[in-house]
Amino acid sequence: MKETIVFVHGMCHGAWCWEEHFIPFFEKLGYTCVAFNLPGHEVQGSTRRISYSLGDYVEALHRVVANLEAPPIIIGHSMGGMILQKFLKTGSCRKAILLASVPPSGVLFASLRALFRYPGLIPYLLQFNLLGGFKKYPQLMFNDPDLCVRYAPLMCAESFLAYLGLMLPSHHRTTVPLLVVGGSADGLITVQEFADTAKHYKAQLEIIEGGSHDLMLDKDFEKTAEVIKRWILNSDH
Repeated sequence: MKETIVFVHGMCHGAWCWEEHFIPFFEKLGYTCVAFNLPGHEVQGSTRRISYSLGDYVEALHRVVANLEAPPIIIGHSMGGMILQKFLKTGSCRKAILLASVPPSGVLFASLRALFRYPGLIPYLLQFNLLGGFKKYPQLMFNDPDLCVRYAPLMCAESFLAYLGLMLPSHHRTTVPLLVVGGSADGLITVQEFADTAKHYKAQLEIIEGGSHDLMLDKDFEKTAEVIKRWILNSDH
């Protein structure tokens, strides 16, 4: 039976972020790929305010996994990585990949770094307008001006309530085989935080040289996809 990979997107994104590169890459390898929109993320570019908790997003992942015939491999990006970590408190999967993920310590330090580097984010934060901040400074997500222009318009409003949930640390452990992948040029999460995440979970760490926060949308996305492919295959042995 084909293995299934479930993709969990991050803040202000949607299932679309997996559809251009990662899903074709892994489908060619024979995997069944499932990408879904978290609640309120169904419409690309939507500015409609939403108010879901991080727990609502975790429940959405539980529902997707419950509908599958067998435990999947799950890849969680950014906020989706924290959703995956919280899912593993009570749920299970065959393998888990944290891609440019919020660390177990939460997103506070990443937020403070971003505000210090780009003080223009502060008015957006005071307005609870996360989308506005990311659209003004898309370089937080992408390391290429062309990609900023291309993908920023697809991003949608994010729940400030869910963002506040990301401030809280998640200190549990898991027995699920886990890989941590980060980019050396990530505009939000540091290489040290990726290393700390891997240490926390006793997981393998892979740093993609020059990789942005949105590793799955980088022009050289295949570097990241190949690292994940090799780990999935090798961790069976």
